[in-house]
Amino acid sequence: MVVIKKRDNVIPVDFGEFKLEFVANDKNIHKMESVGKKLKKDGEKLANTEDSEAFETLQDLVKGSWTELFDQDAYNKVYDFSNGSTVDTMAYLLEVITGVIAEWEKRNNTDALKKYLGD
Repeated sequence: MVVIKKRDNVIPVDFGEFKLEFVANDKNIHKMESVGKKLKKDGEKLANTEDSEAFETLQDLVKGSWTELFDQDAYNKVYDFSNGSTVDTMAYLLEVITGVIAEWEKRNNTDALKKYLGD
């Protein structure tokens, strides 16, 4: 008999003071890659601008990205964790995206799949 153990696709994100959980399903991984690229491109442009309107746009972009990938509560926790800094909250989001994608790739080693599938 072959016993199949259900795989856990939740990737924990530990901030020390609190933890977030990212459900690494197909939809969320694609969403994370998309949000990460957009945030990095738009955020870097806006972070170097002194205009207060650009800064408000950055705040909305960062808040929307956290909310899309996790939820409003996660954004609030990270924003508080960063002592009210939008730039730091954006930096944490980029770290989370990079870390979650790396962990997902490690868990889903495509080289091993190719070996067994003969690709």
